[in-house]
Amino acid sequence: MLQQINNVKYFFILTVFLSSGSAMGQAIVNIEDDRREGEIGFFTNIGTKLDASRGNRDRDFYSVKLRFDNNSKDAETFLILQQSERQSNNKVMDESRFMHGRYTFIGEEDMNWELYVQYSENPFRNYKKRSVIGGGMRYEINSSARFGAGLLGEDETDLSGISKSTERLGFYLHNVFPIAENISFKPTIYFQPSINDFENDYKASMILAWIFKVNENLNISMQYSSFHDSDPPILAEKSDESISTMFSYDLN
Repeated sequence: MLQQINNVKYFFILTVFLSSGSAMGQAIVNIEDDRREGEIGFFTNIGTKLDASRGNRDRDFYSVKLRFDNNSKDAETFLILQQSERQSNNKVMDESRFMHGRYTFIGEEDMNWELYVQYSENPFRNYKKRSVIGGGMRYEINSSARFGAGLLGEDETDLSGISKSTERLGFYLHNVFPIAENISFKPTIYFQPSINDFENDYKASMILAWIFKVNENLNISMQYSSFHDSDPPILAEKSDESISTMFSYDLN
C-alpha cells in the first residue's frame, strides 16, 4: 500500500485568519508559495478551517481547499479548488469560491512557459464572478528568484450584472530569502495593467510570507497581503489588506 502511494503526500492544513477577509477573495491570488517546483510526482494537499462560537451571537466559518500537483521533468501542472463561507446568526456574511489551474512547460536553460485559467465568485467583495485565462514566460533569475511576464484576458461581472472584459499585461516577481536554518522570507509582487488604459486601470498585489519550519513535518506560515484595484467594481474599495497564519502538517 505504501508503495502504491509512494509519490502522493497528504497534508492537513489549519488556517487561522486574523482579518475579516479571505485572501482567496482578492482578484490576484498568490500561488507562488504553493508551487512544488522541481519535485517529481503526484501530490495532494488538503486544507481546512472550521470555526464556531455560541452565545450572544452564533458564528460559524468554514474553508476547504484542495490542491493537486502532477509534475514530471518536462512539465508541472497543478489545480487549486477552494470554497469558504462565514455565517452570523444563521445569516451568510461572506462566501467565496475559487479555482486556479496552471500548466508549466519546462524549457531549456532558465526559461519556462505557462498557461493558466482562474475562476472566482465573491459577492461580498462586490463582484459576482471573475474569470481569467492567460499565458506567458517564467524566467529563473537565480536559484531562488523568479520573474514572470505574459498576457491575460479578464471577465468580471459586478453585483448589478454589468460585465467588463479587459486585456491585461501580467507581471510577477517572487523570491526566497533564508533568514535562519528553519526560517525563510518569501515576498511576491504582482502587477496587471490594462493594455488599453495602462495608467488608470491596473491591479497590483504584494504578499509577504514568513515560513517557520518547526520540524520535518510541521510548518508555520505568517502572511501579510496588500491588494489595490484602481478601477474596482461598483461600491468596492480600491485597496484591501489581510493577515493570516497557517499551520501545515505532513501526515507522511
